[in-house]
Amino acid sequence: MFSEKTADVSAGMQLMMQRLSVVTTKEGVSRGLSFKPRSDDVFVVTPPKCGTTWMQQILHQLRSGGDMSFEDIYDVVPFIELAYDTEIDLEAEHKYQPR
Repeated sequence: MFSEKTADVSAGMQLMMQRLSVVTTKEGVSRGLSFKPRSDDVFVVTPPKCGTTWMQQILHQLRSGGDMSFEDIYDVVPFIELAYDTEIDLEAEHKYQPR
């Protein structure tokens, strides 16, 4: 799936794509790429291994007033590219705004 055009990609990026291919499907990647954001959507964008989960937690706590009624932060702040494969509906209404 991710093996196309790997000649121009660094070894580290190739390894990351290989690891991601274990948890994603072509359908999941396609659905993630076709996601249409709303005007009030907020995106958490951090470099890898630089506190993404921590930042997701902080932002969710700010928008929800401290709600901790979830099992995993990814249930309330999903990764777009993994949502389909983890059965999270990106179009569903959220309990808190912005989504």
